[in-house]
Amino acid sequence: MKQVPETKVKLTDVKDLMEKGYDLLGELREDVGAPVVKAKFLTEEITAIYGEAAARQFYDPANFKREGAMPKPVLKTLFGEGGVQTLDGEAHHHRKHYFMDLMTPERMDDYHDILARHLTAALDRQHGEFELFELANKVLFTAICEWAGINLDTYDAETVDKLAENQIAMISGAVTSPIDHLKGIKDRNKSEKWAKDLIEEARKHPVPGKENYALYTFANATDLDGELLPVDVAAVELLNIIRPTVALTVWMALMGHALFAGEDIYKELQADFDRLQDPFIQEMRRFYPFFPMLPAVAVRDVEVDGYVIPEDSWVVLDLYGTNHDARTIDAPDEFRIDRYAGRAEEISYEEQYEMIAQGGGSFRDMHRCAGEWITLHSMRAFSDQLVNKYSFKVPEQDWTIPMDQFPTYPNSKALLFKE
Repeated sequence: MKQVPETKVKLTDVKDLMEKGYDLLGELREDVGAPVVKAKFLTEEITAIYGEAAARQFYDPANFKREGAMPKPVLKTLFGEGGVQTLDGEAHHHRKHYFMDLMTPERMDDYHDILARHLTAALDRQHGEFELFELANKVLFTAICEWAGINLDTYDAETVDKLAENQIAMISGAVTSPIDHLKGIKDRNKSEKWAKDLIEEARKHPVPGKENYALYTFANATDLDGELLPVDVAAVELLNIIRPTVALTVWMALMGHALFAGEDIYKELQADFDRLQDPFIQEMRRFYPFFPMLPAVAVRDVEVDGYVIPEDSWVVLDLYGTNHDARTIDAPDEFRIDRYAGRAEEISYEEQYEMIAQGGGSFRDMHRCAGEWITLHSMRAFSDQLVNKYSFKVPEQDWTIPMDQFPTYPNSKALLFKE
């Protein structure tokens, strides 16, 4: 086995490298001409891996752990402290089951119906020019709250809009400018306060028949010793249902790009919608940038692509790079609407490592996102209504998707016009 090649990042190069954004890890690999690279900056070291084979190694708990891997800025804004993403072993399995038990086929059908109803109402109200990003943000938030058992009727419209915006701010504040990071922390604190109040109220006044709703599931969730989760941890887990769903706002704006920045994809999808809807969605998840990378710590020496990664190394799996890996994907930088034709269901229900937009491995036992099926239903509802139920004109706009922005989406936030 070979040692991992190193590249040293000079202080003067940092700005240029950060501007590479989602392509950063690919640039580092090119610098050393290897699929595994160690980057050294001042006193910090990071080893970057990518690809389907690397993902298999990365998600093996005998090789890597999540405890202590997530940078503090990400915990402070995106995931929250004490959440399922930071756990390993039995503690992770126990906590993850609460999430997966919410994702039954019946409850997924409920979510789809709720979202479709909210989306129809929102689009019916639109007349003139609007941002698909802004509309999706509000619709996804109100829909997931209803599905989770959260009653938003007690809040005024301004408060609901702010709560919805806070979910996006938590994501934007994870890897961004210091100002946006501070805003992300502030909005994270506001969201956790809101979620804590909901958990406390649910514990005081449980509602019979809603035990399988997310709010009441986490209000009653226990740790390995059978003790109720602390209120702040239960609140973090409730937000781990709400926030990732609202984060799909980004993908809905990117869907606007796929469908309306040009005409070919829209026409192909409309002409054969039933056959191509799910392949279109899976190709969207592969092609467009979403979450850039995931961190872990090596618990032993691990071989990846012929290189040995020493125990205790801080390692990141390049999700975007894996989904654009020319070693295993034909023409990865082309959007092919029928790439997953006949295999779309397999990609999200059976296949574990081929396409890892939301992580890989087993849903119940590993750190794959529990919300992947919510993602599919969300994108089905939006694609159906955007293509089949309404007609839009497309204003002139800046469709550029900046690769140095996280999360990224068209600069115009996907402008549409409806009579």
